[in-house]
Amino acid sequence: MRSAIAAVAPAPRVWSVGVCGGVPADVLIEVENGLSGSRLHGGRDAGVKLRMRSVGTADQDELLRHGEIAFGIVRLPVPTPHLVRAVVWDEPLGLVMAREHPLASRVEPTWSELSRQRLLWYDEGCAPGFADTVPAHLARLGWNSVLHPVDRDEHALFLHALQTTADLVALRPRRAVEREPNLVWRPLPTSRPPRERLAVTAVSGSRGARSLHKVSGERGWTFFAE
Repeated sequence: MRSAIAAVAPAPRVWSVGVCGGVPADVLIEVENGLSGSRLHGGRDAGVKLRMRSVGTADQDELLRHGEIAFGIVRLPVPTPHLVRAVVWDEPLGLVMAREHPLASRVEPTWSELSRQRLLWYDEGCAPGFADTVPAHLARLGWNSVLHPVDRDEHALFLHALQTTADLVALRPRRAVEREPNLVWRPLPTSRPPRERLAVTAVSGSRGARSLHKVSGERGWTFFAE
């Protein structure tokens, strides 16, 4: 019933956007500028506003299908059919550690050195799909990482864990942490690092999907029908 009501309701003046944890501010600004700054549907949705809310990736599918959020922001891949996707962020992952970490002085740590480190990582609830594919990529490169999972990707908990655990490192794009004075970023020892891709999603065939397709063309976002 919620889905049917959402499908026939008038175009909203406020779009609700579910945001997974750890999304950089630059991404939120790009999405805000794209979705609220464009004249969508021939001008009928001009000047719409976005309301960002924290929603875990695993919970976004149901809210999207029921029309309770118009868009989601997630890490790819997501094991969810019937969604269109527009990639707004595609960056290589590198190592992140506290400034006091023993490997912080290394320009590029080796796989041997990394084998003695644990990886602060997402659990399935935070980032289904992404949580599995990146460790598998690292294993192919030579690092069978021991995972130290977190069930919520909050920046304060992320910082605390890295600063209080001696053998713990994380993976983030450089741009996501370069303004953080207590952390150090180092490249992985490979020319083929795993990447973090953040995408805006909407239900295929919905008003939001049509809007997202139009905005993607205007902003140069890579759009995937499903």
